[in-house]
Amino acid sequence: MKKQRLFIALGILIFATAAYILGWSTFFTVSSVEIKGSTTLMSSTIVPGEKLARVEPRSVAAEFEKNLWIKKADVSRNWVSGKVTITLTKRSPIAIYNDQAIDADGVSFPAPTDSVTGLPRIAAATTESAVEAAAFFMGLPAEVAEKVVLVKVRSGQAYVVQILDGKKSIELLWGQEGETALKVKVYKALIAQPENSKIFRIDLTAPHAPIVK
Repeated sequence: MKKQRLFIALGILIFATAAYILGWSTFFTVSSVEIKGSTTLMSSTIVPGEKLARVEPRSVAAEFEKNLWIKKADVSRNWVSGKVTITLTKRSPIAIYNDQAIDADGVSFPAPTDSVTGLPRIAAATTESAVEAAAFFMGLPAEVAEKVVLVKVRSGQAYVVQILDGKKSIELLWGQEGETALKVKVYKALIAQPENSKIFRIDLTAPHAPIVK
């Protein structure tokens, strides 16, 4: 009986000592904070000297994820060195919609100018349509995609593609997604003809019977 009481008392003492060391003593404190995965200047509310046990990874991650351009934040604590590492996963913009970047999940977020350079602008009635339009754009061959400045979505998910060919703006009435290789071939053949040097619109809805204006 005495041994049992002794073990209980010893257990309580060990628990109390561990709790004190983790939460109140000068041991296991934050020595440094590192934020990885972003070149944008970010700061954390965690400060050196703070108790590691009081740094709640999920709460810290949730604070960072309030920034819409951050898709995920992972927080780890090194109990030996005292270092807290915050690893950020940024959203990848695929197009510009309503003056904001959108990613493949349809999430709108403000993005640094350098990360959206070269992305097309999307004009669509809904975010869902904009995401589909961005996927359509990414499926275009590079020789066409690099000239695209605007993708418009019409009813029935029919596309109108505005391109800048040299200094000339041309509107491609693309129609619904499909027959991409054929439409690109027809487009290239048409603009190569001298008599089409002043065209501003090509209807590729029916690629076997294109119309130019």
